[in-house]
Amino acid sequence: MQLGSKVRARRRHLSLTLKDISERSGLSVPYLSQIERHQANPSMTSLASIARALGVTLTYFVPEDVPHSSVTRQGCGNVLHLRELPYRVESLAGQGTDLQLEPLLISIHPGFTSDLNSHLGEEFIHVLQGQLRLTLGTEQFELGPGDSAHHPSTTSHTWANPGSSDTLLLWVGTPRLL
Repeated sequence: MQLGSKVRARRRHLSLTLKDISERSGLSVPYLSQIERHQANPSMTSLASIARALGVTLTYFVPEDVPHSSVTRQGCGNVLHLRELPYRVESLAGQGTDLQLEPLLISIHPGFTSDLNSHLGEEFIHVLQGQLRLTLGTEQFELGPGDSAHHPSTTSHTWANPGSSDTLLLWVGTPRLL
């Protein structure tokens, strides 16, 4: 089932309107409608807001066997890879309910630019390979392998992969998304 169909099915199962989800998620009714009709692709933050509004985690959209340990072996993390999204996300975290940090391994396809975003929490990004154009407020930074950035998530920010190959990032932030 496609992402938009899963969102619509869960919303209807809960007998909620698009307006209800809009109020709970902070996203507009037209945008939510476009997502449900497969005409828009949400950012990870928007998808996390939708998941919270629907009372589910991001893994609801891509069911996986979830490890319940604090050790995550290489290649065994919970993976969120939707064909509608131009990136792949692998959680490197354990699944304890009291954990605050969300470490993710994110692979961003060439040419991708995220929507302008801000939310509660903070973010740490470390570029493992490729290039990342990070915009924080009015400042723009070109990051390469070995470069890092740390900022409050309330600062408006965007990511872009201006290169010709995938960019691989270690992202650690709060609040937890997966």
